[in-house]
Amino acid sequence: MTRIDYTQYVNTNIGTIGHLLQATAPSVLSPHGAAVIAPVFRAGMKDKYLSDKIFGFTCGSAILTPTCQTVPDYEATASLYDHDLEVARPDHYEVFLESEGIEERHTACENYGVFEFAYPANAPARLMVYAKNCQELRYEDGFVYVTATEEFSLPMTTVLCTGPAQAEYADVLLPNPHTPEKKEPAKALALTFAGDHIAVSFAVSSMGEESAKASWEKDAKVKSYDDVLLACKEKWNAVLGKVRVSGGSEDRKTVFYTALYRATCRMHNYSVDGKYIGFDRQIHDDEGFGYHVDDGIWDTYRGMHPLQLILEPKAHRDTLESYLRMYKQSGWLPRFPRLGGNAPCMIGHHTVSILAESAVKGVDFDLALAYEAVRKNAMERTMLPWRDGEADELTRCYHEHGFFPGLEEDEEETCERVHEFENRQSVAVTIEQAYDDWCVHTLAKLLGKEEDAAYFLERSLKYRRLYDEKIGFFHPMKIDGTFTQVYDPKWCGGQGGRKYYAENNAYIYNFAAQHDVDGMIALHGGKEAFGKKLDNLFVEQYDGVLKSTFLMQYPDATGLMGQFCMGNEPSFHIPYLYNYCGQAWKTQRKIHELIDLWFTNSPLGICGDEDGGAMSAFLAFSAMGFYPVNPASGVYDIGSPVFDRVEIDLENGKTFTINAQGASGKEKYIAAATLNGQTMDKPILSHAQLMSGGEMTLCMSLHPNKALWA
Repeated sequence: MTRIDYTQYVNTNIGTIGHLLQATAPSVLSPHGAAVIAPVFRAGMKDKYLSDKIFGFTCGSAILTPTCQTVPDYEATASLYDHDLEVARPDHYEVFLESEGIEERHTACENYGVFEFAYPANAPARLMVYAKNCQELRYEDGFVYVTATEEFSLPMTTVLCTGPAQAEYADVLLPNPHTPEKKEPAKALALTFAGDHIAVSFAVSSMGEESAKASWEKDAKVKSYDDVLLACKEKWNAVLGKVRVSGGSEDRKTVFYTALYRATCRMHNYSVDGKYIGFDRQIHDDEGFGYHVDDGIWDTYRGMHPLQLILEPKAHRDTLESYLRMYKQSGWLPRFPRLGGNAPCMIGHHTVSILAESAVKGVDFDLALAYEAVRKNAMERTMLPWRDGEADELTRCYHEHGFFPGLEEDEEETCERVHEFENRQSVAVTIEQAYDDWCVHTLAKLLGKEEDAAYFLERSLKYRRLYDEKIGFFHPMKIDGTFTQVYDPKWCGGQGGRKYYAENNAYIYNFAAQHDVDGMIALHGGKEAFGKKLDNLFVEQYDGVLKSTFLMQYPDATGLMGQFCMGNEPSFHIPYLYNYCGQAWKTQRKIHELIDLWFTNSPLGICGDEDGGAMSAFLAFSAMGFYPVNPASGVYDIGSPVFDRVEIDLENGKTFTINAQGASGKEKYIAAATLNGQTMDKPILSHAQLMSGGEMTLCMSLHPNKALWA
């Protein structure tokens, strides 16, 4: 059987123009690789695809810029380029640098990589090495050593072997090319080579020059460009090839496999030769578990980690071990783990979701240690947005009364620990912490801690107290137990709704209690009323003002359909909630609409911040036909696939197949469904059923079967 190269279906330029905020980058790396290479575009250019010039290429702690010029000038050595003369794939990137006629290509695997540059005949072959936030840049015996320190990072050393070269300029101080808005200088080095074709290999390590050089000697030194390219390609095909799709256009396959690429790039594995530097800044043996860092758990617990659990159980297991080591070394579970420590970003302590999900789905790890960590989070850690440390008076209000208190919109802040921009986000904190409490309950129950399980279950349902029947929305509550007096569910809370919500408004958070969907339905007046609330979400407008006025207040709310925003994480599970109120056909319809509208094979093809694979994980799951509304529940919710057939190879050697003939066209509705020949009486697939292999057959139709799963 002919082997398919799935990297041909990955276009790393998808998403390189942002709809409002951040764009992606056309990065080359192997799955979870620490060596990440990407073009460096014009400073401040948010939409990377639109940059007129390439200023160099990232190389660990350095930026490399090929040039024929004789002076180390970051602006002068930048080159025009043309996307028609560019190849952007996950395993390699090629581009023609027009200004000086230089052909460039690069590839990388794990923590090492190779560049090749072809210069015009008889032109000087030079390479500028610029350091990013440099501590030290040194040339010695054919090696360039670069060590940089950035916020939330330990020193990351890059060893760059240049081969026969002459260092023309050493320790030249220039304005920092990587972060030009900063005033401090960076160092640069100019190298001149003989000949017009040069190759440069490198390795990175967080454990210093000796570790980086040893790694280079072991891997990059002995491998040609084609060797590294083949190794990277094989690693990508091992991941991407676990899902085989049939039907649909080439563009749709490209969108799908690009999403799988984005969803499995991170976390990055910083183990080198079995060792890593931990949160305690000490070197440890990794004991066979790669040390995985660089995550934004508020974004990724919803879909990226559940997807990796299915497709990459070894990487997922490494992640769990990494989180538990971070806990042992720092005293807290991470929220946004970076190489040098935890960044206190966003809200909630959602690592508990990943741990509870893994336990429910049968992953083997230290459950007792995990429970110790999540219970400490729940009982002792602050819930303040963008803050960390011990609990404060606002957190204690949640502990005692089940809600995180807010203020009147014009009331002066009374808690000095509240972040001056991020504010309290009181309703969002309450609902998201309630979900975390439910996950703690789940772990306690698995461990037989019945008293704890009952306590956290009860606490997880107290969010309901914030629901205001008079207005049909959650309503901020002050510390005295009364609702705020002035409140508009759509326009409340200032920038990003941050007084009461996280980057969204009450329309989104009305559906945010992932662990208690039946409870939400009851709050909203039953299934019929809940369904109408969902319908209205997708069409509700902006009260007679311009759409731009709404986006000025809620810039994260991209991919708008009414008040629903496809471009921000708290929305992801909402289209699947129709399944819970007897209107599953609307979930099927909405999923196709969302995919067709917002996920395309173009630089505009990701409708919100990618957020470390979060956005792409939604697409990957939904395109296959299912999604985890509550990841820790152990079940997936059925949507509507966009391929006629999907085959998922599982780690246990079995294959799970979704047969949905016609789904790649206009037949988006499910008329009937069977699992291994047995009628499916609910739009739910359990993880155990998925891992048992077999076939889910969906009989697709142009028209909805409204009675199915009603």
